[in-house]
Amino acid sequence: MKHIFWLIEGKLAGRSGPNKDAWDLTELKAAGFEAIASLNNGEMCDSDAMKALGIEHQVFNLPDNIPPVEGDVEICAEIMPRVLEFIRHAETQDKAVLLHCRSGINRTELMMAYYLMESGAAPVHAVSQVRNASGLAFDADGWDQFVYDVLYRLQSPSN
Repeated sequence: MKHIFWLIEGKLAGRSGPNKDAWDLTELKAAGFEAIASLNNGEMCDSDAMKALGIEHQVFNLPDNIPPVEGDVEICAEIMPRVLEFIRHAETQDKAVLLHCRSGINRTELMMAYYLMESGAAPVHAVSQVRNASGLAFDADGWDQFVYDVLYRLQSPSN
């Protein structure tokens, strides 16, 4: 399927959003996606059409500053556990989850790395696995360090 890359085959995938690369919700549903997490503002996502197809959809607007700015780590640390809860809920129902932001390169992969970390991977291994799956992860200015800043913040007991 065009623009989709799997982190965990049949369970968790990422892609660019419909505001960059148009998508066909019927095709996504046929491919097994029953839950979509928008990691941007959900622009051009037709929530009514998703609901009609039985696709759960939630918007989690993660920052997309390039380079990241002060406060972005804290915003991610606040929002990303809620995204993880959405993914885990879908997993309990055997629903494949599609994550997307605009380009599917930084915010999508950041969330994937957090998912892997929360599943037991060390941050460096989580980032490596995501880079292997995507090929483009964290290529924006400052995001190569930002991903670790966020993951280490989420790893801390104060979170």
